[in-house]
Parts: sequence; C-alpha cells; structure tokens
Amino acid sequence: MHVKHFYTPHLIFKLVILIVVMVSMISTDTQSSLASVPKTRRSAAKPSPAKSQKTTLKTLKSNSDPPKPQWLLNPMPPISAPSLTCEVSLLSVIQQARALLRNEQVSYTPWAPGRLEKRGVKLALANLKTGAIRIASGWISGDNLFLYNKNIQYTVEWMNGFNSAITILQPENTAVVAILYAVDPHRQKLYGTSAILYTPFSSALLQPELVQAGRQYLLNQIALAQNELQQVASQAFPGRSLKRSPAFTDEDYLHIILAEQMDPGRFFAIIGDDPRLGTRKQSDFKQLADRILVIVGANQETAYRFTGSPAGAHGLTQFTLIGMRTVWNHYPDAGIPQNFFKAASHHDSAIKAKICLLDHYLAQLVSAYPRLRGSKFEKYAAAAAYNGGPKRVLDGLREFGMSWLNPRERLAYLSGKQHRTRREQREYQWLKNNQYHETFVYVMKLHALAQASFYKDDKKIPVQSVKNVAEGNATAKD
Repeated sequence: MHVKHFYTPHLIFKLVILIVVMVSMISTDTQSSLASVPKTRRSAAKPSPAKSQKTTLKTLKSNSDPPKPQWLLNPMPPISAPSLTCEVSLLSVIQQARALLRNEQVSYTPWAPGRLEKRGVKLALANLKTGAIRIASGWISGDNLFLYNKNIQYTVEWMNGFNSAITILQPENTAVVAILYAVDPHRQKLYGTSAILYTPFSSALLQPELVQAGRQYLLNQIALAQNELQQVASQAFPGRSLKRSPAFTDEDYLHIILAEQMDPGRFFAIIGDDPRLGTRKQSDFKQLADRILVIVGANQETAYRFTGSPAGAHGLTQFTLIGMRTVWNHYPDAGIPQNFFKAASHHDSAIKAKICLLDHYLAQLVSAYPRLRGSKFEKYAAAAAYNGGPKRVLDGLREFGMSWLNPRERLAYLSGKQHRTRREQREYQWLKNNQYHETFVYVMKLHALAQASFYKDDKKIPVQSVKNVAEGNATAKD
C-alpha cells in the first residue's frame, strides 16, 4: 500500500531549520593561510611567477597550532665542523682533480625487472696535506654508494645525488674533491651531457679559502649583471637604470641567492623560536651559509647549474619558466636568453633575471602601497614576492602594514604583549598560523643573514699555503 506523506507548515519549518544548521556546520569559518589574511575572505592566490608554491598549508582555525610541514620534520642533517686541516690550495687541487675526471667515463644502467638502477660514479680523492689525487670507481643504487676498492672507508652524511656529502674515513687526511656522476637518458637530453662533473660539499671542504672564493665569485657575478643592465630602465624607480637600485645593495642580492639555496628545515632547526642569533646559533647558521659558498667557490660557473626543485624552480636563483617569461615580457632589453635552461643555469643571465624580477615586483608593491617606498622594507617585500608571489605580500601590507616583514621579531613582540588591539590580535594569529610557511621562513633567512656579522668584513681571508700540489704528482686509480 502506498503511504502518502503530508507536510504540515510546522514540519516544513523544522526541516528548514535543520537544513540551515547543517549548512552552517559544513561551512564553518576557518583561519586563512598566507594566501589571504583573516579579516576578509579572498580568492586563492595564483602561483608565483617567480616559482610555483612549494608548500601548501591547510586552512587553520584560529585556536589551532599549524601543522609542521615535511621539510621541518625531515631537515637536512646538521653540518659538522671541518674534519681536516687543509695544508694545500683547495682551488688548485679541485682544478687538477676535475681535469683528471674529464678523461674518465661512467655509465647508467636503468631499472628493469629483477635489476636495480645503477648509476656509475668516479670520485677524485685528494690528500689535503700533500695534494696527491686518486680516482675511485663505484656506483650508486638507490640511496647507497658502493666503491670497488674495499680499502677505502667512507660514510655518506647525506645522499643528495651528485652533491652527496661523502666523508672519507680511510685513507686519512683525504676528501672527495670532485665526482663524475652518470646521468639518466631523460636528463642527458636536457643537460646536453651524459655525466655531471661536480665538487660535492662535505665538512672536509668547509675551509676559508672556498668560502671566500664563493662569496667573491657571487659578488663579481652580481656586479657583472648590474653592468649589463646599465641601459635597462627600472620599473620601480622611473628615470633610473637597473645597474644601481636604491632598494638593493650587492649584499642584498647575495643574501637572496643564499636564501634560495639554504635548506629551510636546517635553518629552522638552528634558529628555533628566538628572534635573535646567539653565539652558538650564529656559528651553526654561519656553517649553513658557508656550505652554499663552498659549493659556489668549488664549482664556480657550474655551481647549482643542474639543481632543480619538484616545483620546476631551476639553477642558482631558482627560476621557473613562468618567472622567466615575466622577465622576457617586461625586460626585453635585458639580454636574457630565450632558452629557459640556458637562461636559468648560466649565472650571468640568472642573476640578471633575478634583478629584473625583483624590480618588477617592487614596482607593483610600491604602486599599490606607496608607504613601502623608502621604508627600508622594500627588499624584504620584493624578496617575499619573488618567493611566493606579490598578491599575498600586498594583502599583508594592506592589513597589517610593514612590521610583519620581520615575522619572527614581530611574532615575538606580539606574543609578549599583554594587551593586544583587535588588529594586533588578528596579526598575531596570522603570524602564528603561518610561521612555517615557506615565504615567512624565506624572509626570516634574509633577516638572519642581515643580522649576522660574518660577511660584513671585506678583508680577504688568507688562503692556505700550497704544499706539494705538483702537476707531476702520480695519480692512482682504483
């Protein structure tokens, strides 16, 4: 028998109330991430033209703690103090070792059923007291390194492809000064080579000579890029060229490069919750920054050439194709090659592109928020836009002004304040919820680099004396 349902006005009213309650439960208000600020709802920000966003935070309720991202839970391992006393010129030894490896061959064997991927490698091992070099052959399979010579004892501090940190335990006083690393067929076409020749970082190479060489190399490249931009007009400062921007010093451009290549997890593990660097933290932070300068000093024009991120950021200045297209379109006279890999991997063009994109973003920001001009926060705002896009930076400026551009110090100040205004409370919650966001951490790196004093002295660090680095040294092969 079919039963008819009769809906009285009272029953209909109850159904309407139930539907309203259910809809309100589904659409509970959540605290926004860095893409917008908590005062108003905004549409999701587009990916940054400089780079795609590498980390995405879930929306957060105002009374919850933000989840810790994967890079914070699994940071790069701590950097050890220099394990060896160097008595030779490392630059000379590295140059000799790379020349030897150019005459060597390595091969790549792909994965197949019942067979693991096998990547051939050859290591140039140098005695840092005598300069004698030997070549050790081996292979990498998965995250494991194997050498044919069983008399060489080693440990891998961090497996990171051709930039793996390898410590040689025996023979003593020995370090890896270069590696020849087989490339898989897919990357052979992109890189134009079947093997990468590189000097990987290890604690043994954390020597003043390489640190100074890396710093000086980058400053020289920055100066070269600025000279080549002399005839290119600034968008942020009409009537001026990009050769000398009032918003950025050479050191600022250097710091942005260091921030790009600095592991955020290790940085956060060092700085912790303190807005200032104490003596111990400054020492650890210096080693983290020195690591980048050692890689640059040892590899010079090939440093970070083959480095890429899952988001498509590439090279020394971590550009994406979208960011490079922005530079091509807005700075056609900058002389940036139209080939993306070439433009991003060659330091001269990559640094020129970085200067242009920072200028472009700063022009957008000061146009929409004029108080930024002349505030000394320009470099931080432009760098934050370079990292995460201008929209979210502009949202923060409009809602909270400029103090949040020093996020760690501002958060510490608001945390210690007993009575916060309504606006300060929103800013405090916003900073707290986004303290692990990539762009916030990026700006923290820049402030830490500016605060630290170890790169402000222009005096050259004395280079170790050369001892027995003779071209006639016999080279042993394994």
